[in-house]
Amino acid sequence: MMMMMRTPTVVRILSTATPKEEVNTGPVVREEGSGKHLKITAQNTRLPVIAQAVVIDIREESPTVRGLTLQVDNPDFTFRAGQWVDMFIPGMETVGGFSMYSSPILLSETGTLQLGVKFSRWPPAYWVHKQCKIQSKVAIRAGGDFYYSPEVGEASYDLLLVGGGVGINPLASMFLHANTLHQIHKKNPEKYRPGKILLLYSAKTYEELLYKTLLDNISSSTPETAVQYFTTREQPASASSPVKYGRITQEVLKSAIDSLDTSSLKTFICGPPPMIENINQHLLSCGLLQNQIFYEKWW
Repeated sequence: MMMMMRTPTVVRILSTATPKEEVNTGPVVREEGSGKHLKITAQNTRLPVIAQAVVIDIREESPTVRGLTLQVDNPDFTFRAGQWVDMFIPGMETVGGFSMYSSPILLSETGTLQLGVKFSRWPPAYWVHKQCKIQSKVAIRAGGDFYYSPEVGEASYDLLLVGGGVGINPLASMFLHANTLHQIHKKNPEKYRPGKILLLYSAKTYEELLYKTLLDNISSSTPETAVQYFTTREQPASASSPVKYGRITQEVLKSAIDSLDTSSLKTFICGPPPMIENINQHLLSCGLLQNQIFYEKWW
């Protein structure tokens, strides 16, 4: 079942992190750039399996984000949509923490998972961008308490996903997972049926809108899914572009909420802390309850 957190905050570092000394501000709020992944996530749930993985594909998802596909041949290794992995890199003391953007069902069907890692000089991210090669080997362990994992028999509900920058990673995993569950339900009505899924995704520039082709293909083929894009530092190339210029405002959120069933709506947010705080307040102003809002900060 989906994890219901009493306070919708998560202590975790995503792939944008740049290391600094950890600031002692409590178990949740951390100084931007804090890179001590294991300490920051010490209170998060971790699955018991540490699996060996091999890099089988490397691609440039954007000018700053590199995508990896890992082959994992351990059938005991699993994860839930929205979770991350600890990455143990041979010869490196620092443990990485990166989000999957692929669906857990892809792992169960093919034994692969996909990561999106933004460039920084934090050693694990730097290794991904400058040293990682096809057939590089790492060890991984899944964890995190921010996830979407409905089960058969659970009531259907709509999803509103709001992402900023590389914070799209866990939300893309949820979006893909919900889409796959829709396809499974259409073939077998006894399986879980998701509600509508709307993704609002903001990036600085068009080039930094990650996985756009993949997301567009899903939204065009599955009527229950939709994506809206926003850029904050670059005007769309033409007036007819589906990408909107500007931030995700309260008005945008109100329109999104009005298109969904608010009685059981769940909202997941992932992005920079200032964005999350603004979106959270806007959602409350639009009438959502705090227990309908779940978020994960990267810093």
